Amino acid sequence: MCATEVGVDLVSISQMTAMLEASGQPYRDQCWTVDEQAYCGDSAARYASRWAAKEAAMKALGHGIGEIDPVDIEVVAFEGQRPVLRLSGTARAFAEAAGVELAVSMSHEGDIATAFVVATR
Repeated sequence: MCATEVGVDLVSISQMTAMLEASGQPYRDQCWTVDEQAYCGDSAARYASRWAAKEAAMKALGHGIGEIDPVDIEVVAFEGQRPVLRLSGTARAFAEAAGVELAVSMSHEGDIATAFVVATR
């Protein structure tokens, strides 16, 4: 892994809405922590931006969804503050092995949610 790696992802908010409606609570429990679900409430845009952050983090770590459990990447956010990533399990193990820390930036507008993650040594 280089000194700096970047991951980016885009998510359709309307597709996220459809997934949340079709798959219900089991889908939420597979992909988002209890705290993330509490923060997102019924906001598909918030779920979508967090999913984008999880995917971008996996890309920055050089590993995919089959190797990293989505709930091992948690977006911690408080109104008015920048979000941070809390890693556990497989995500934490890959980050520690690579000797990197992750920084995230997320946004959503219209039907698109996006996230950028930078992994630095």
